[in-house]
Amino acid sequence: MSDAPLTLTLPLLPLTREAFAPFGQAVPRPTGAPTSFGESFDCWFGVGTLHGADLRLGQVVARRPCDGRITAMERHPDIEMLMPATGPLIQVVAPGRDLGDARERPCAEEAVAFLIEPGEAVVVAPGVWHAAALPAAGETLYWFAGLPHAPEPGRQDWPWIAFAGGAGVRLQD
Repeated sequence: MSDAPLTLTLPLLPLTREAFAPFGQAVPRPTGAPTSFGESFDCWFGVGTLHGADLRLGQVVARRPCDGRITAMERHPDIEMLMPATGPLIQVVAPGRDLGDARERPCAEEAVAFLIEPGEAVVVAPGVWHAAALPAAGETLYWFAGLPHAPEPGRQDWPWIAFAGGAGVRLQD
């Protein structure tokens, strides 16, 4: 019997509103007639909602972990929007239960991986565990929007919390 921590392999799911709903809001590529248009543009307004009076924008250059294993996640008391800019992005999420419980850990067995194509976005709901987004290949630049917030009580030094039982997840090839 091995004492190695459990590592689960996650398939990549395409981004749909229904599949991502337990974790927040999916904003897939628009379909149907645009809400407005002109000679040089089509516009789909109201495809998603961001809440927060002081949202800040940031950019990340994402790379795959050296060994491909994800061992920790973070969560926020507010939303976080992610949108790939230069290539497809992978977002691993897991349900959160009690944002007020500083002892709570993400559960590898409940983790799900979504593939987000350029032109799509996700809005991660408050309290949802999420890993740092990963590129589908190489490096990927992505935008994020969120609110500045203090770390969770008891986790001021490091917001990245290891999976329960030392488990981890890998992405399916």
